[in-house]
Amino acid sequence: MKQKEIFMNSEGDAWFARNKETVASRKLPESDPLLCEILEIYPSLENMSVLEIGCGDGSRLAWLKKSINADCYGIEPSANAVATACAKGLNVCQGTADELPYDNQTFDIVIFGFCLYVCDREDLFVIASEADRVLRAPGCLMIMDFFSPVSQTKIYDHMPGVDSHKMDYRTLFTWHPDYECITHKVRHHIDAGYTDDQDEWTAVSVLRKYRKDLSA
Repeated sequence: MKQKEIFMNSEGDAWFARNKETVASRKLPESDPLLCEILEIYPSLENMSVLEIGCGDGSRLAWLKKSINADCYGIEPSANAVATACAKGLNVCQGTADELPYDNQTFDIVIFGFCLYVCDREDLFVIASEADRVLRAPGCLMIMDFFSPVSQTKIYDHMPGVDSHKMDYRTLFTWHPDYECITHKVRHHIDAGYTDDQDEWTAVSVLRKYRKDLSA
């Protein structure tokens, strides 16, 4: 069974149950590195559309919708998390990153909210293609996930038969001339401080998408 099916069928809900209180206790926006990056780049998101892939209970999207009037959408494998997000008035559906139910060039910002590390490796090309398809140019792609300069695979702590992957997820996009990394911050997984312990590294990366004139 593919990992996306495991998360759609059971582990997505299990992850949501394990982390529900922790997520609910976060103080936004200051405790959320992604929100801090968004606010630095876009002081206002009025009339801008945001998609978060792996949006959980929609807390980040709800804050963006309420505080800076963004038009917010989400996709998430956990049915229980989707129900919680929809109860907040958000447009969130159950699904995975390899099949986004949105039209081409729909969003100004696409966020990967800590989900790529458990995606099936054979789906990474499709996942990148789908994110690119729905993202406008100019637009921003934001990734928060485990980080390693060299790809690593470990056993996922919570379910046998599932793997967890670390890599530099920017490389799914930066090979293409339309994408340029404008910020990349590596921090400790728990306290978001600086660390030299590579086992604890997570990264928040912002990539700008725009059409470059290659005719010159």
